[in-house]
Amino acid sequence: MLWRQSLEFMYQNGVEHFIEIGPGKVLSGLVKRTIKGVKIENIDTLQDLHNYMEVIKA
Repeated sequence: MLWRQSLEFMYQNGVEHFIEIGPGKVLSGLVKRTIKGVKIENIDTLQDLHNYMEVIKA
């Protein structure tokens, strides 16, 4: 219940982009089922993190 409330609070306050860091996509799946239409990204490895950092620097 607190998970859903926390996500809804974040969304209502302008958060529309979520990043899950670490192996697996469990939390991303929970976000998708709770808040429709938000952007979700997964960073599974250190290389994924480096790639992501290069993209956001551009």
